[in-house]
Amino acid sequence: MHDSTLDLFTNPEMPETPEMQHSIDNMSETLFSAMEESVNQGRHDDAIALCEEWLVDGKDPEDGEYEFIFIPNFTLEV
Repeated sequence: MHDSTLDLFTNPEMPETPEMQHSIDNMSETLFSAMEESVNQGRHDDAIALCEEWLVDGKDPEDGEYEFIFIPNFTLEV
């Protein structure tokens, strides 16, 4: 039995795969690029908002023990 609806869709026991790391890298690179572009265009509030989308408690999640949670990709199920 599941404790919550969220338990139906998340699997904390799922081992990290190269695809998961690729998704994390893609997300960080995309947000960083958008943040740089915002700064270059003088849109500092947008740059700060983009930075805050990535940071967790003011820290880069890849610099600590933050765990990204992925749900199973049901589009690949047969």
